[in-house]
Amino acid sequence: MKPIAEQIEEIENSFQVEKVSDTRIKVYMFASNDLNFELDIDMSPMAQGKKPKIGFEKQIRDILGNINNTLQTMANWNDESELVNALYELEDALMSASTAKFTVMDEIYVLVGNYGPRATFEGKVAKVKIADLRKNEYLITFDCTEYPKLKVTFPDKLSERIGDPEDLRFVEKWAGHLFELVGELEYRLDLYERINFESNVIMKFSEFVNKESFSFNPATGYISGDLENGNERIEIDLDYMNGYPDVMPRAILNIKPDNPAKQSKITQILEEAAEKWTVNQIFTQVLDKVIQSVWGKRLVRDLKQNKPIAGELYKCSECGAEFLKSSKDKDGDKFRCEYCYYGNVKRKTEKLIDDLLGKFGGEGAPSGTPAPPSSDLDDEF
Repeated sequence: MKPIAEQIEEIENSFQVEKVSDTRIKVYMFASNDLNFELDIDMSPMAQGKKPKIGFEKQIRDILGNINNTLQTMANWNDESELVNALYELEDALMSASTAKFTVMDEIYVLVGNYGPRATFEGKVAKVKIADLRKNEYLITFDCTEYPKLKVTFPDKLSERIGDPEDLRFVEKWAGHLFELVGELEYRLDLYERINFESNVIMKFSEFVNKESFSFNPATGYISGDLENGNERIEIDLDYMNGYPDVMPRAILNIKPDNPAKQSKITQILEEAAEKWTVNQIFTQVLDKVIQSVWGKRLVRDLKQNKPIAGELYKCSECGAEFLKSSKDKDGDKFRCEYCYYGNVKRKTEKLIDDLLGKFGGEGAPSGTPAPPSSDLDDEF
């Protein structure tokens, strides 16, 4: 088990903590505008491999029961357990429970507070604009008159990129907060931009792609098709809905007719790429290595041979590649090549609900200031 001091440091990185002694802390946890708690934690039993003693409020018992039994981390405590994981689990459980306690106007106020001038509302109908990498804007409308059931609509151009709202299961079954749903839609739009770029690279510049079999489904995040070289082909099946770009897309590449030696090379390249994957990579770079390994050729032709470079050049500050400057480019000092540009598309960091509601904590705020934590503590050890 990690030393108590190290465990306290990990907790301080994620929660608001008041250190009472070397083995005792107070943790302040916020779940919603009317659910915020103070946990009094005695960590001294952990030195003997026992679970910590957590003094928790009666309201937590009313919501979750005895957390020593209802939280998996606490119920299954062992020598390898870490207190921060129990607190994460508790926070998730309280936030899930608090969703039902949010009023429809709470949801709308938090949405507007998070997205500022991009969000408006009239009654129980909220609207927010999201933008793609080229700053094209898409207006999303949330009709919350039957909250927690939502009616979500957005323009056809956005549907072409991420799918129709009625066909997106995560929209239909959404059970979280409204601002988090907007964040998920932003993520899906960013994901489309990146996958579409990869799809275009393969479709437009590869000499091996079978255009009849090749497909890209933006709603599911799949790229599939065949790459052909003479009598051989590689069947590709890429799934980008697995946590990409933080991890490499799930990739199935099968060479046909069966060739164990070449298939072994493909498997090795994919395994090594997955281990070394970073968020500023794109999968076509991995696919290029596969093609070179099994067919001795590049996946895409050298574009410089087809378009001679003339005029002033940009040099990408991240990878060093040089590109021809266009008269439309105004910010040459900020230029990044397409590989780095799309490679740095990352999912928006989730914000804590207390940060958002804090914007409404001042005088005249719509939601009011969260109530102070109750002093009625239940000590269940």
